Amino acid sequence: MKRRLDQNHIPPVAMHPGELLRNEIKERGLKQTDLADKLSISQPFLNGLLREKKKISIELAIKLEEVLGIEAELWVKLQRLFDKIETRNKTEISLQNLNISSQKRESILGAMMA
Repeated sequence: MKRRLDQNHIPPVAMHPGELLRNEIKERGLKQTDLADKLSISQPFLNGLLREKKKISIELAIKLEEVLGIEAELWVKLQRLFDKIETRNKTEISLQNLNISSQKRESILGAMMA
């Protein structure tokens, strides 16, 4: 199924893993400093992650699994999906700005999602 690209198009969104982590910290009543220590990461890095400015690596995903009990695969998949959709949205905007025909944009964007 092809997707129509027009000015009213609403780009797809994905949850950054930092959003899930914020929710978990809140639900569990954890302190950011304690979590950063348990994960062996700096407080500024954790803060950047919670503000959705940093990415979760595979190594950090494994640590999160050990500390929080949430599978590493979920963290990795969330990050990959977030990165993919962000890249796709930026590419779509760039292609629109280049005045590439809608048929050609759909072809390029469809290839990216394959």
